[in-house]
Amino acid sequence: MGVCISHEYSKPNAQQEEILQEFAKFTKTEERPPMAVEHQMYDYRLAYEEQEDELFAVVCCPHSIGFDRDKIALIDLDPTSETFCTILSEIRLTSNGDEPGRMNWAKSAESLTEMSKLVRKNIIVPCMNSGKIYVIGFDKNKFYIEKEIRSDELIRKDVSCPYAVRSLPLKGAPVHVSTLGDRFGNGKGDFVLIDRRTWEIRKRSEPTFSALGVNGDIQDYFEMDFSRVNLRMVYFEFITDLSREMTLSAHSLVSESFGSRLHVWQISPPKLLQSIDLDTYDGSLMIAVKFLHNTDCNHAFAISAIGSSVFHLHMNTLSREWQADKVAHVPLLKVENWTSDEMPALLTDMIISMDDRWLYINLGGVFDSFPEVRIKSANAMEDRWWLPPEARSLPRGTKFRGGPALMQLSKDGSRLYVCNSFYKAWDAQFYPELISDGGQMVRVDIVENEMRLNEKFLVDMKDQPNGPFVIRDIKFLDGDCTSDTFL
Repeated sequence: MGVCISHEYSKPNAQQEEILQEFAKFTKTEERPPMAVEHQMYDYRLAYEEQEDELFAVVCCPHSIGFDRDKIALIDLDPTSETFCTILSEIRLTSNGDEPGRMNWAKSAESLTEMSKLVRKNIIVPCMNSGKIYVIGFDKNKFYIEKEIRSDELIRKDVSCPYAVRSLPLKGAPVHVSTLGDRFGNGKGDFVLIDRRTWEIRKRSEPTFSALGVNGDIQDYFEMDFSRVNLRMVYFEFITDLSREMTLSAHSLVSESFGSRLHVWQISPPKLLQSIDLDTYDGSLMIAVKFLHNTDCNHAFAISAIGSSVFHLHMNTLSREWQADKVAHVPLLKVENWTSDEMPALLTDMIISMDDRWLYINLGGVFDSFPEVRIKSANAMEDRWWLPPEARSLPRGTKFRGGPALMQLSKDGSRLYVCNSFYKAWDAQFYPELISDGGQMVRVDIVENEMRLNEKFLVDMKDQPNGPFVIRDIKFLDGDCTSDTFL
């Protein structure tokens, strides 16, 4: 199920009333973040040539079972093509069970208007299980492995489990890859810097981020995003013990073993500026943070998986202090015949439209995977729009297995691409049919501020040779709503 939060201030419909009431402080006209000039002037709808990059998508596809190698694939998104929704080319990684995380291009554009001009030749693929980082070259719609950074190179830096990739549009700036663990697999948040000329891990003479400490604790971080003012970076705590392989039990769904703090850092030299303590439940298992694209606006949003909440991050320009306000919350469902008697929404991804008007989150999917699970009538919910729909659309007549996990949005905000794999340990626990039948990617069309599933679009990995595979992440050739850090 997809949920869209708007920065528009028209009268909300009945289904959006609750969430927009909680969002009210931020949506007052006088407090609305200014829209960047380039967004005001850019004609998304008419500049078709700027959308040619969306005719193809690069996706990472872990093998669902792990007895064969994972792959990176190029998908045809052009509805006029004879190969629509099929794989045009692919490359296998070098070993089984790599488990790619959140990949990204090695270069970033400095503004929206520069995105289509930037030559993107390399995509960085961090792998959580093997600890490797692949530098994949891309030329004439073909892939090749340009560099393989082995896990022992990370272990020598006392880091492991690389996950997310970000780049800055500065000459000579390295690629930042966040890591989750230390050399022994214990939770330790840090990152490595990869030189974009040599693809070697750069030496760091200054103290590492984890060495500076966070309130005396060494925690595990997950994803990062950069602010444009004095190059600030926001990290969040994820999990404190990687040995549990990030599986969720009835105990963990109500425990405080997951991270619930946000940390604001100065990038160079490394300096912890501020730590923000969130409510231990609402902020439980923070999983994504994103800044607005407007470079003059220091506003960001973060979401929690178990806490099922959306937080608005903003900085006081006088005191330079950051604050995180909960602006939306998906209520728990009281259920029976499940792991716990309460089911959180388990938000797994968030994306902000290029014009900073819309925020999308993912939730739900368990009920189709486990038909024995029942919603108790005691749910104290007046607004039932959080509940699973009674009827579901079928893309190309095929059931969408599991629930939405990771997303990508077109630059004009008209097409939202959604895949259904987040991490195989979670896939196997919540959506076991992804492991047996493979993953999928669908498209949601945004028409007049409404989301409609495109029933003609479906990429299904079920019958892939040597499969099945799942689909983990989506990138467009000339950048997208999540690939670039504007300065």
